[in-house]
Amino acid sequence: MSDENESRCPSCADPVLPGAIYCIACGAPLLAPPEQHRPLFVDEIGDETAVPRSTRMFFFGEDPPPAPTRGNGRTAPILLTIAVLVIVAGVLGFVFGKDGPGATLSEADPSPSPTGTTPSTEPSLDPDAPPEDQLLRISRLDTEAASKLIGTWIPQLAAVGAGDGDGGDPDWHRALSRYQEIKADHPDVLLLDTGEWPSSYVKPGMYAVVVPYPSDTSAPALEWCVEQGLSRTDCAAKHLEVSGDPTDNFDAQ
Repeated sequence: MSDENESRCPSCADPVLPGAIYCIACGAPLLAPPEQHRPLFVDEIGDETAVPRSTRMFFFGEDPPPAPTRGNGRTAPILLTIAVLVIVAGVLGFVFGKDGPGATLSEADPSPSPTGTTPSTEPSLDPDAPPEDQLLRISRLDTEAASKLIGTWIPQLAAVGAGDGDGGDPDWHRALSRYQEIKADHPDVLLLDTGEWPSSYVKPGMYAVVVPYPSDTSAPALEWCVEQGLSRTDCAAKHLEVSGDPTDNFDAQ
């Protein structure tokens, strides 16, 4: 026996659950729009409550305002005009840039490079600076490239230092000359300040000249030394590290 107060769908008379919004049987709407409730966190403007547009339909059942229509009749001609102007400008630029009377290199660039190459942005060295300052400056410039070799084996050609010159004074001129000789024969070499690499070199105050040809083992670095015709006193393999004790990171032919 059915309850007299049992809710039924007005469309198909099928029983519906209390609080249902749509009939499960036929899909007809069952409830009227919810009562007006004031939403949370709204701004008060005088006696009027300003409700965010996204909540108006939920709280008040208002239809959203119609979307503004755009005049397609005006947009198409404007876009077409812009396209035509761009094409015309491109054609004129090509014609006058190629054959125009004023389109010469000297007028296009009042100060072109005499060789046509891009000037180097690498900071230049002061040849008049003290030789120890020049070596330090070179090692600073090579730091970024050397940091990419960390954890690999690379050939090392020499470790130059001031040593003792006449009277026992450090001879940095001789150290700089030795580096410049190696650099002339192997332009790719990098200069490392051994004091900045304590996990790779035991003795600070020197400059190691290394070749940026990295490998996972020492064998390729030693093979490179042999290919260059360098003896074990002139070329060895160095494992570049930045942590740990500087042991077992050197290999010779």
